[in-house]
Amino acid sequence: MLPVVAVSLLVLATLTALVQTSERVRHWDATIARWAADDMPAWLGGAAEVLTHAADTNVYTAASLIVTGLLLVIRRFRLAAFIVTVTVGQWLLSNLLKNLVGRERPDLHRLVDAAGYSFPSGHATAAAALYLALALIVITLKPTWHRTVVLVVSLTMGVAVAATRVFVGVHWTTDVIGGLALGWSWCLICAMTFRVVPRPRLRRAPLAAA
Repeated sequence: MLPVVAVSLLVLATLTALVQTSERVRHWDATIARWAADDMPAWLGGAAEVLTHAADTNVYTAASLIVTGLLLVIRRFRLAAFIVTVTVGQWLLSNLLKNLVGRERPDLHRLVDAAGYSFPSGHATAAAALYLALALIVITLKPTWHRTVVLVVSLTMGVAVAATRVFVGVHWTTDVIGGLALGWSWCLICAMTFRVVPRPRLRRAPLAAA
């Protein structure tokens, strides 16, 4: 996990600097934003309007509370503390970084309402952190499940929700990439702290012939 955390934090730090200093990055962001405003297929915009709410504050808060309650019922207190820390921490970190960077949102077209600063995307951060945390909990509780499939589904969900924030016109592309990097790195840091690190399944060695 440490290499993944290191790469994610490096991406986040690099983007934090570039969005404030690089004209090329801002031009790239603006080009994609104009495409979303002028040339994006209508069906993609409609789908984005629906999917983008999968990381709304009320959605991830409710999901976190439900999962926490279930974990407390089955007496998995460490996992309950893990999901609460992930949920609260990603919100605090995302908003702290937003205020430090102070980047304005795009204003070309907006299919949904949004307020506050732009970098990093809070929805992308929440989706990345929450869905990866849920995947790690599932793998921990159900070690016989195919962990690759569970992880791929969680990562895909995070990326999909992040992309919708660009499609609905409330974030730049670098905002959502930064949000994904922040969410994933924070979740993995919490996983290592609470020892929610799935161990590889060991196959039983065949008995030696007598």
